Amino acid sequence: MADQLPPVRPDLLDLPGYEPVQPLEDLARVAGLAPTDLLKLDANENPFGPLPVVPEMLARLPGYERYPDPMQGRLRQAIADYVEVPPDRIVAGAGSDELIDLCFRCLVSPGQSIISCPPTFGMYRFSAGLAGIPIVEVARREDWRVHAEAVQAAITPATALIVLASPNNPTGNALDRTELAALLATGVPLLVDEAYAEFAGRSLVNELRRHPQLMLLRTFSKWAGLAGLRVGFGIFPEPVAGLLLKAKPPYNINIAGEAAVIASLQRRAVLDERVRKIVETRAILMERLQALPWLEPYPSDANFVLCRVRDGDGRALKEALAKHGVFVRYFDLPRLRDCVRLSIPRPDQVATLIERLEVVGTDLYARRRPT
Repeated sequence: MADQLPPVRPDLLDLPGYEPVQPLEDLARVAGLAPTDLLKLDANENPFGPLPVVPEMLARLPGYERYPDPMQGRLRQAIADYVEVPPDRIVAGAGSDELIDLCFRCLVSPGQSIISCPPTFGMYRFSAGLAGIPIVEVARREDWRVHAEAVQAAITPATALIVLASPNNPTGNALDRTELAALLATGVPLLVDEAYAEFAGRSLVNELRRHPQLMLLRTFSKWAGLAGLRVGFGIFPEPVAGLLLKAKPPYNINIAGEAAVIASLQRRAVLDERVRKIVETRAILMERLQALPWLEPYPSDANFVLCRVRDGDGRALKEALAKHGVFVRYFDLPRLRDCVRLSIPRPDQVATLIERLEVVGTDLYARRRPT
């Protein structure tokens, strides 16, 4: 009898995968440049990296042979002190990605659905598809604001959850109070992904006491420069947090990630200063980008800027920049095909970025100019 492959869920055969970014070394080979000559602006990573204490501490960290704390006691307490909520409301995950997946699987029953507002973070659609959960996508307005009235109209008895990012990735805009009030008024549980909250200078944490259906996700990947260690967290009502702690993989946060987060939170003043520099650099970069006649940057509350290419060819710009050692994010989606997203670089890299953008822009327009 011939060997047969194990059966798989038919609905997963056509599931589009999430498109991750390439490692720095692979990008350097593509560009034919040394890694130090690249501007890797495609993943919203912290341009300053982790605090120096993190690699120093990890080099001395004992206990790699032992399993980490499955209940995340020290970590949850450190996070609770940071966001000023009880630790019983905190759950840490391997990045906020794991918590998105957990929330979808634990909070959405068979026959129920999720509402999302694209263009937005691709993990929402991916995780819903992987869990076999229908996702109802309510398009954002032309200015990227949430169309709250359309969300309200899309709600049915089957709607279990609304998931939104604020600031939104990749558009950079945060929820305003009118949008938030309209969504909370529906009574549907609202999961807000605040991965970039530190760069916006505001969070919805203070709204949690008044709105029990509100849940928040955060991460240490961006503002703390710990993307490679994969630690995020969520703030939930205590019964939901207890359920997620029970449902998560027992040892989902490794001891290196836990130690790095705790050490970083003990030095928050340094992290806050880095955030301030990134926000200042964002303002400077916006001015420089606005001076390029072929590029239209959108206002941003995050550590990235979405830019519309005025001739409508975002892929061409991405590919041309890669040849000059600049790597940006392109989304092959209907409303984003004329856009690229640029992470905010270090202050000393802005001039180099603009120079390479000017070279590439001049070349693209020169080649397309009628003869």
